[in-house]
Amino acid sequence: MLTSYDFKDQVRQLDAGIDLIIQDEPTLLGLIGLNGEALYQTKFEWMSDRLNSNLATVKSVAEDGKITVAEDDGEKFRKDAIVVFGEEYLKVTNVSGDVLTVVRGFDGTVQEELKAGSELRIVSRPQNEGAGVGIDEGHDRYVDYNFTQIIERYAAVSNTQQAVRTHNVSNELDYQVKLRLKEMAREFNDWLIYGRRIDGKPRMTGGLLNFANLKDAAKANLKGAEVQAKDINALMEKVYQRGGSANTILTNTAGARQISKMATDTIRTERTDAATGHRVSTFVSDMVGGGVATVVVDPNFPKDKIALFDRSILSLHPLNGRSVYDEDATVPGADFVARQIRGEYGIKVKNANEKIAILENISTTVS
Repeated sequence: MLTSYDFKDQVRQLDAGIDLIIQDEPTLLGLIGLNGEALYQTKFEWMSDRLNSNLATVKSVAEDGKITVAEDDGEKFRKDAIVVFGEEYLKVTNVSGDVLTVVRGFDGTVQEELKAGSELRIVSRPQNEGAGVGIDEGHDRYVDYNFTQIIERYAAVSNTQQAVRTHNVSNELDYQVKLRLKEMAREFNDWLIYGRRIDGKPRMTGGLLNFANLKDAAKANLKGAEVQAKDINALMEKVYQRGGSANTILTNTAGARQISKMATDTIRTERTDAATGHRVSTFVSDMVGGGVATVVVDPNFPKDKIALFDRSILSLHPLNGRSVYDEDATVPGADFVARQIRGEYGIKVKNANEKIAILENISTTVS
């Protein structure tokens, strides 16, 4: 039996085609890609690994000198631990939940004003000879989760149009499928930026900005001012203090122009080997030991925000057997041919608290 198009009744995997589209796009998706390992659940989990924190926040200081730290911060301390606050050293003599008994002004140091909100740094946990086994400290690892989301597009062409040969298009339906793939790539990119983690009908997958809010990532509000090097440096320092690092700065075009105005010793521009000829800027931090972040300009990113993050924490994964595909959707007897395009994917955002920071309310214009 003759058919009006050459892939009728076929189910085609479209991974390769959409990968080519993504690689040519100067977007967050172009940076992250679409090659994560397969997922096996619609609600999927991952383990976020991080170093145990050596910082704790004071909740209150009692008249007897005992210090209550923020909930669960007490787990970070051990008897005989040495703690620093400003120029004062403290020695921990007992830990009971989140309540610390301490020696103030340890080793002849001068007491400073310790109050709610003060930050304590644990600098040493000396041990006696012949001590017993330690205490499991794996509690700081945590499981996080997200949901998969279905993506779909539909392409239909009349049998007449399919039979006509137009300039540079030998198969109109296949051409329309390729256009729908471009639209899907744009939607995937928006998932990565704007996606919300919702277990509803339909399910939705959370993206970068959603996880930054859910996990209380570091933030700074510029109140409509243009971004300056000191703003980025200060936020990168916050990320570093949380035990993370930022190798990517994601911004819209206005933010990119503001960054490009910075001193030449702060911004470097390099020609890449990409065939598209894109130029890549890098921001050089003023922190001791350096710190270089690639500036990624995505016109889809919010105009009033800049995100700093470690790009290794972000990935997009297909549900097993549900990477992008299309199949025949022609209705029997109809005078048209059609393809239904579908896929199901989920986003992983690891260590969002430690490795994402957001500059909010930046100027959307450049002076």
